[in-house]
This record gives sequence, structure tokens and C-alpha cells, in this order.
Amino acid sequence: MDPEGPYFLGNEISLVDLIIAPWALRLWVFDHFKGGLNLPRGEPWLDRFEKWLKAIEKRESVVETTSLREHYLPIYQRYADDTAQSELAKATREGKGVP
Repeated sequence: MDPEGPYFLGNEISLVDLIIAPWALRLWVFDHFKGGLNLPRGEPWLDRFEKWLKAIEKRESVVETTSLREHYLPIYQRYADDTAQSELAKATREGKGVP
């Protein structure tokens, strides 16, 4: 990452930011269901990542195209409770590959 940012390559948003953003914006799921990622506080890379994440979370184009957490919760809850009925969930419970 660019040392200053706020985006991955510097002051302007890039394709890298847009590709990573949807995944990074869902990291809250680990906090909610698994007690967090337990990332090491005070690490320079983590401080830089958090600066990037805050910039992405506030970007208008991201805000306008991201669903609210309340819409994700029931979906993720089924996976956390191991009651999801998607083909992926069924295959995972059976120890099979992704259909």
C-alpha cells in the first residue's frame, strides 16, 4: 500500500481498491460471529489498512452500492448456526467440493 493513501495506490481510488473493498467491508462478520480476527494492534500495516478501510467505507459510490449489515445478518446467521440450505452449505456439511 502507498504509505500515505488513503487509497491503496495513493490519493486516487483504483481498481485494486474496488476489487478488495467488498471483502474488506464484510470483515465485521468475524467480529460479530467469531469474536474478531484478533489482529495485532499497533502494527504499522494494520494502522494503514484501517485508514484505507475508513476511506473506502465513506466513499459515496461504495456507500450507495453496499447493502446494510441488517440485510446480511440473517443470511450469515444461517451459516453461523449451520442451518443454511444453499448447495454450498450442503456440500460443505457433507465434506464435498463446491457444486
